[in-house]
Amino acid sequence: MEGSSDVKKKLLDYEWLLNRLYEKVPPRSGSTEYKIPEPQVIRIGSQTIIRNFREIAEKLKRDPQLVARYLQKELATAGSYDPNSGQLVLNVKVSRRVISQFLNIFFKNYVRCPTCGSIDTRLEKRGKMWVLVCEACGAEQPVKPF
Repeated sequence: MEGSSDVKKKLLDYEWLLNRLYEKVPPRSGSTEYKIPEPQVIRIGSQTIIRNFREIAEKLKRDPQLVARYLQKELATAGSYDPNSGQLVLNVKVSRRVISQFLNIFFKNYVRCPTCGSIDTRLEKRGKMWVLVCEACGAEQPVKPF
């Protein structure tokens, strides 16, 4: 009988319950200080090459082809992603600042959960619609197709 009184004491002990909760809940990976790597941009004639594009896409936790398609649509240009070198070649002259701005918009709209702010998300295509699914809180948010 003494064992059951210990359990009751622990259930009533707020600090013990709080510590138990923190042990069971996984830590959030989303932070307000999430930093996207600065694009390494080279301009050759009328082309712009982003040398560290694969690294940027990995940091965003998205397929490089998907991020490349987004940038091409926003910049209204053609381009190609080379999976061997990890570079993106855009057929337009564009500054590093503009590319950074578009990557930040991509992060805000297609990576960060609008409900809880977590970056543990994935994009799913459902029919013709893209949905941002948060793995931290379970929220689902339709996003603009690209």
